[in-house]
Amino acid sequence: MSFLNPWMLFGLGAIAAPIVIHLWQRRNVTTMPFSTLRFLKIVALKTSRNARLENFILLFVRCLLFALLILAAALPSVSTELAKFLGGSTPRTVILAIDNSMSMGCLVNGTPRLEASKKQALDVLDQLNPSDTVAVIAAEGPPKLLIPQPTIDHKVARQIIEAIRPGETLSDFPDVFSMTRRVVAKSPDHTKELYLFTDSQETAWQFDPATVFDDAWKKLAIQTIVVAPDDLTPPNAAVVSLKISTQMVSPGSEVAGVAVVQNFSTTLLQDVLEIAVGGERIARKSLELPPGAAQEISFEGVMPQITSRWAEGTAKIQPDNLTPDDTFYFAIPVSQQSHVLIVEGQQPQEERLHSGFYLKKALEAGEAGGAKATSIAMIAPADLDDSSLDQYSAIFFADVPSLSDRALVKIKNYIQSGGTVAFFPGDLTGVDVLKRFDFLPSIPVGVVDLPPGRLATEISDPTHPLIASTWDRSTPFPALPQTKMMTWKPGSGARSLLTFSNGTPFLIAGNLGAGQVFLVNASADRAWGDFPLSPAFLPLIQQIARLSTDRVFDNTSRLVGESLPMTARLPSDQILTIKMPDAKNVTVPAGEKSDLLDRTEKSGLYLVSSPKDGIIEIFSVNADRKESDLKPISKEALGKILPGEVVVGEEGIRRWLTQSRGNTPLWPVLLLAALVIFGCEEVLSNLLARNRSQGNEKHIMTGRLNKRRFGVAFRPMVTEVES
Repeated sequence: MSFLNPWMLFGLGAIAAPIVIHLWQRRNVTTMPFSTLRFLKIVALKTSRNARLENFILLFVRCLLFALLILAAALPSVSTELAKFLGGSTPRTVILAIDNSMSMGCLVNGTPRLEASKKQALDVLDQLNPSDTVAVIAAEGPPKLLIPQPTIDHKVARQIIEAIRPGETLSDFPDVFSMTRRVVAKSPDHTKELYLFTDSQETAWQFDPATVFDDAWKKLAIQTIVVAPDDLTPPNAAVVSLKISTQMVSPGSEVAGVAVVQNFSTTLLQDVLEIAVGGERIARKSLELPPGAAQEISFEGVMPQITSRWAEGTAKIQPDNLTPDDTFYFAIPVSQQSHVLIVEGQQPQEERLHSGFYLKKALEAGEAGGAKATSIAMIAPADLDDSSLDQYSAIFFADVPSLSDRALVKIKNYIQSGGTVAFFPGDLTGVDVLKRFDFLPSIPVGVVDLPPGRLATEISDPTHPLIASTWDRSTPFPALPQTKMMTWKPGSGARSLLTFSNGTPFLIAGNLGAGQVFLVNASADRAWGDFPLSPAFLPLIQQIARLSTDRVFDNTSRLVGESLPMTARLPSDQILTIKMPDAKNVTVPAGEKSDLLDRTEKSGLYLVSSPKDGIIEIFSVNADRKESDLKPISKEALGKILPGEVVVGEEGIRRWLTQSRGNTPLWPVLLLAALVIFGCEEVLSNLLARNRSQGNEKHIMTGRLNKRRFGVAFRPMVTEVES
């Protein structure tokens, strides 16, 4: 037997009250001889013996009444084995659903909430009958049924509960309830109970309860108990997001960006934000955030000397109660040396008349000045059919008369895999031929002649990386001496970066897969004007070559639980290796694949590499910051959603388990017994009082008069004297 309120047992000392009253009211009788009553001694002795027995019975009944009331107040219960006759042996199917989302890793008094919930789940498991079946669900989305079928092997269930580890995704309670419904439906004759161990984050209960707790749920009669490890709201802050504003990054260059830090607490937050790239800290900012506020923190620093294609970065605040959201992961592509292929159609002519001549000179001038062009190759359009393009970061087409179908397919695949193409028309380029070049961002319409003079240009898109770092309002793009130009019909996704004063686009940009295409509305030789001799030619060519190796920073961070896609820049015909945040490697076989990884489980950086090219791409994955808000839902709001009970803490689950069917409560029985005893005491005391206080015409009944008589009026005693 166990007691829910054992401290009430101290009240058993109150049983002494009726005993003390009984002893206090006893009378000390003095015997005095009296001649005329000597024949009544025998009657008096007999009456005295009966009175003592009757008084003892009354005393016992009253003490028993006190004991029953006190025991009932202590809320006693007995185990199922001792209460089979009360229905305790009814078989049960018990579902233990444990929320192991990121928020359950929050520390409360130095202990993770998940560990406290696991202990509570084990307490429930220990209270089960040997014949009760149990199933275990990990509630992190999507929830996992850790025991396929409810089992009576409680030892296995214990091992599974102890092995549950915290995840970094959201809770998925609707799926937990749906899974519970499917499990308990297989045990129609059992009592069904669901214990959901969770911190009851307010964001986790944002679903339509009518679609979950419908008539089918009510028909199953599932008793639902939500068990919270505590009712506190621990302080917490998180790095919510980060954006890099620097479009091109190279070793020694400046890196700038903005990080957002949010205070989810009800108190003032003072913290420090540190930005690190390649393991080296490049910025450090002090923070002071009001309760519930979010703040944008601008930072800038110098890029460390990194030789790889990618730099790994983190934005961190000081560790707090919930650590997974204290770090935001990102990756920056690093500028590399370019390898340029020039495809020109003027091979038989004098070299100084070739478009490739001016392009090569511009690239070589950039190389001497510190640009990244390390290799320059030049071929005719017919040689594209048998050439490998994978080694080149950029391809410049200059005055190309035509391309074979095979070459067009190769060029398109090259762009989709992340390559850069720059196209310059010329006298050899026909409009009808260009219409077959489906990789171009715009469709050619015709060629028009221009009057002598220079044609002014305007910057249409100053934010594009090809323009932003070279030309702006203080250094405008110079006017061009043009005699011819081509008119274009904009295609889908085309962006005009520079526009002539007559409204015709001069520089058009477009994307195809992971690559980019630039269409320059001027010839790379002097056939359409003196553009190769203008001050704009050399920086434009160098910028395109540099941009071919500088990938614009992708500020998109994937969330934990999402897949890693097979991007266009990754070679599908090679075996790829993914290095996980926990340093484990996953091999992705060659062949057609849409996803590299179906599901990410942890936040961090995922490095994708191949034996040929090394690290090709890095994916940054961060936990959903919805889990950072630790505010629990109120009991009133939860009561409107969930048809069940809510208990808090270890004391709360202990109380519930004592009152549940696993331990049969005895206090209702004791209260009923006390009511019966009280009634018996009333009847017995009145009967005894009646017998003691009444006489008849022939006998005198000795004893104390008692005014507690049952339905008999008091009348004086009469003594008959014989004559």
